[in-house]
Amino acid sequence: MGEHTMENVMDTVISTSFLAAPPPQVAERIRKQPECRLLWAVLQEGVETYMKYATATSRRGKRLFREAEDWIMQDDPTWLCSFVSICHILGLDPGYVRLGLRRWRAGLDLANVKGVAYKEAA
Repeated sequence: MGEHTMENVMDTVISTSFLAAPPPQVAERIRKQPECRLLWAVLQEGVETYMKYATATSRRGKRLFREAEDWIMQDDPTWLCSFVSICHILGLDPGYVRLGLRRWRAGLDLANVKGVAYKEAA
């Protein structure tokens, strides 16, 4: 893996570039095993949905977020397309990816609280 530490992967995961292109070590797996491209697309879609609907207020948006969050947080290594299985196949640590997503969401929550406080003070 070379210089690709989990911190580098996590920086990529919580940025929008994660949605645009896989981290280098995942890209290498995709190059060597083309079937990993499909698994990357499933992971990408799940993370994108989680991030897109994290602050949803509509019933549909809340449902989509809840479904994505449930998929990401579920520990089911028996199903090929589970979050845990996909992460393992792609060489990612599912716990670390989850931690990054939780931190990202906590940052959104903090920004929303600050935004509300700012509006109230104005």
